[in-house]
Parts: sequence; C-alpha cells; structure tokens
Amino acid sequence: MANGDDLRNRILDSTIVVFNRKGIRLTMADIATEMSISKKTIYKEFESKDELFDAMVDYIFGSIKEKEQEIANDKSLGTVEKLKRLLGAMPEKYNGINYQDLAPLKEKHPKVYKKIVRKLETGWGTTIELIEKGKAEGVIREDADVGILKIMLESSIEKLISGSTLKKNKIRYVDALNMIVDVLVDGIAVH
Repeated sequence: MANGDDLRNRILDSTIVVFNRKGIRLTMADIATEMSISKKTIYKEFESKDELFDAMVDYIFGSIKEKEQEIANDKSLGTVEKLKRLLGAMPEKYNGINYQDLAPLKEKHPKVYKKIVRKLETGWGTTIELIEKGKAEGVIREDADVGILKIMLESSIEKLISGSTLKKNKIRYVDALNMIVDVLVDGIAVH
C-alpha cells in the first residue's frame, strides 16, 4: 500500500506543478510528461480529472492542517503570533500556486469548487481554541467574535481566488493572505 500512496502523492505533487503552469486546462498527458510516466499509470490511480482534482484538494488541505498543528504546538510562539501564523498557514511547497486559477473550477468542476469552499468553512477548532485562550490571557479583545472573524477571512479568501486582484497588482496569494491575517488579528489583539 505504501508504494501506491507514494505514487498517488507524487502524481498529486506533479499535478500541482502542472496546475501552476496550465491551470485547469492541464491534461493527464501533461502530468504524465512531467513525471515521465504513462497516462495509463495515472489512470490506475485516478479515474478522471475530477477525481484527481478532488484528491488534490484533500492533499493540499491535509498539508495545511499539518502545518496548523505544527504552529499550534510551537511553544516558542505567543498566542497572538500563533493565531497569525495559524490563519495564514501555508506549507512552503504551496506558496507558488496561482490560486486565481481555482476560479474556473466553479464552472468546469463545481463539485471540486464546492469542496474547496467547504474546506475553508470547516476545521476552525484550533483557531477558536487560540482565540478563547487569547481572551483568557488578555491578549485578545473580549468582544472578538469568532463567527465574524471567520466570515471575514473566508470572504477574503474566496474574493482572492475568484477575482483578478492578485494578478493585476502582482501580489502572490500567500502575501495577500498574510496582509489580510495581519489586519484581522491586529484588529482583535489588545494593544
């Protein structure tokens, strides 16, 4: 099983590389060429492009969750800094993804796009715990509402991936996300 998982992960990593060049127009042949393997090998792991994109969403968000846990467990960081890093958690290997290329998924692969939105809307447990901890420590405002913070961040992320703002302003997604997180967290931090 480990060999199959390793192959799947290598295919997903290569898909991300090709996605950065071609967006959703990528083909299984493009991935096969990137990996120097046959399309048949890819089709043994993923029956369709939809299945591949679906797995890619799980793969990326799984890596983000691992990064979040690493941040949450870092004892060298204070609560506010942890919260900033947690909300902007992005493994280094995904910093180069052109997230605006995800917008066409809404029309071409709606189930995959809905999955992305669902992933953005869930998994807030660690963030909520940190905000509550920060309130107890007196470093986060007592009136900081997690629901409003969540709406603001989700809406900002969805706007970044669905618009042309990043490309037009030549800003990387990860840099824009960090700016948004700084504004949000600085707004609820006690100064």
